[in-house]
Amino acid sequence: MAPPKPGPLPPLPTKVTIPKIKVTSKTSGTLQVPAAQGFFYAGIQAIWVWWSVELPLLRSYLEPFGMTPYDFGGNKGAVNINFFNAAALYGSGQPGNPGISGFNETELNIVGYATKIEQNVPQGLSLSDYLTLGEQTKRVGNFRLWVACDDPIAVAFGRQSYFENKFLTPYEYTVPSPNLPGVTTWNWTCYDSTRAQPTIYQGKVDLSGLTGIASNMSEWIDISYDDNTRRPVASRRNYFGLHQTYMVPPSSNAVAMQFGQSKHPMRHDMLRLIGTRRAAAIQHFASPTCIAEATPYYADL
Repeated sequence: MAPPKPGPLPPLPTKVTIPKIKVTSKTSGTLQVPAAQGFFYAGIQAIWVWWSVELPLLRSYLEPFGMTPYDFGGNKGAVNINFFNAAALYGSGQPGNPGISGFNETELNIVGYATKIEQNVPQGLSLSDYLTLGEQTKRVGNFRLWVACDDPIAVAFGRQSYFENKFLTPYEYTVPSPNLPGVTTWNWTCYDSTRAQPTIYQGKVDLSGLTGIASNMSEWIDISYDDNTRRPVASRRNYFGLHQTYMVPPSSNAVAMQFGQSKHPMRHDMLRLIGTRRAAAIQHFASPTCIAEATPYYADL
């Protein structure tokens, strides 16, 4: 009997060995680059976790910045964290900076609006309404209390162009990706910026058993604070696609947050604003894949 004819596909590995890199480089100065009128992402995957939080506590954070927390009913406002993995093409590169930033961030946000425009802010939205339909006047947005990012160039853009309270710190994470088959949950750790061991917090999200609702949040309104003029500053961020929104029932264990031993004030604020509260909602957004390269095959068949 003749041996079976070989198929068109070569044997492929079940795992790929990649280098584990310890970052030891130091900056050797600075460069000035043109300031674009906006910031443009090449790709992003974001997981948002939302909590209902008492308004008096939120007021204590926002009022010093000329802001008011939005009342979603029941004397509760909203806090969220937005953990995302993103890439941006900068159009210019040098050795040590290849011109594309892959960066990871946590935004710790309180939903609110500038107090001076309160008479123009529509009231009566529930948190569910806000997450699935958005706030159509775009006066309500996320006040970025803290932004923790692992890329120094993204930190520079955020601080200089958007007035973000942003700092550099490392992450470790495993999240769903077309290039990481079998992973269905989000797991990430935000380390202290001074050394790798203490953590600010760890997050885990498991969407299994939850039913998502297609929702249109764009434009997101991001709000920071200009220390020089002592005024809140907003920017509009468009996500070109739909979010999936998951309202989390009280019995669900979809979200787990643990807070580490870091002395960073972001950890202190997360403990106060989130603590042991149960998550109220989760949102997910992933930009579409723009190129796919299929598995190799024998070209001489």
